[in-house]
Amino acid sequence: MNPKTAFTTARQGLSLLAEHETNALGDHLQALNRRLAVARKARSLGELLRDQLDLLPDTRARLRRDHHRRGQLLAGLRQELRR
Repeated sequence: MNPKTAFTTARQGLSLLAEHETNALGDHLQALNRRLAVARKARSLGELLRDQLDLLPDTRARLRRDHHRRGQLLAGLRQELRR
């Protein structure tokens, strides 16, 4: 791969990675807003804790998806740069 092509490939890969991270950050902010909205509605400490614990599976799934997609993007970038 010539240097110009390598640079273009790297730039495109990094652009995709940056777009993913921007979207992931937006998703995290939306989730935080949801948690705050749920917390404001809680009438007791027990309800607050229960409601927040109920949101954990969604949080865990979102973090896993983000991590998996990030890994795919990085692996694809590495593979393209090796060519």
